[in-house]
Amino acid sequence: MYDRQRKAPLYNSAYEKVLEARRGNRYLVDQSGNVDERSLEAIECALKAFDMGRQMDEGFADKLKSKLSRIEIKRTLRKFRDFMICSQTIAELKTDVQDLYGALSAAGDDGLSADPQHRFSVGATKIMNFLFPELFVIVDSNVQKAINCYIPDFDKWTLDSDRYWQVMMICAKELGEWKEQRGGLDRLLKLDSKPTTLTRIFDKCAFIIGKCGMSAMYRK
Repeated sequence: MYDRQRKAPLYNSAYEKVLEARRGNRYLVDQSGNVDERSLEAIECALKAFDMGRQMDEGFADKLKSKLSRIEIKRTLRKFRDFMICSQTIAELKTDVQDLYGALSAAGDDGLSADPQHRFSVGATKIMNFLFPELFVIVDSNVQKAINCYIPDFDKWTLDSDRYWQVMMICAKELGEWKEQRGGLDRLLKLDSKPTTLTRIFDKCAFIIGKCGMSAMYRK
């Protein structure tokens, strides 16, 4: 269903370039917590392809680079290298995840949004996913609607650090149940076009549920 959406080819192509930018790793962050220029360029291009362009000004790349260069953020990015969405100890990341989301989504003169009065709420989730495609989930308005299946009226609330973490835990729970029921996650990965990740599959499924309803997941 997702891949039949009008803009799906654009999204899939942009995401493939993000995954290629990893150069065989699971992430775009080196062992010192740095994100190189090539990776930053891949993130910026992917954000524009994923409909974030109107919220990004000409100084976006410099602002993102500045945020990711902060000592406390680099320390956190190094830690995330050891985790995936299905890691058994993922719960210990809660505070770090919330802090990173808060930093990337914040409004203000040093915020990532072109309008300093607006938060970069959805864009922050996309940046986090592009940095760590195997760990973080993307949360847009359609995904928020899909989460209503778990948390009533979730789409009516402002996305913040706590609610972002809730979505991550729902993703981890869904994947854990699939793994337990089917003996692994390989079959799930094979259902999507390559290259892909488990968080990307969650995003696609949640997008369709939010946009078209739960029944859409069972249509051929």
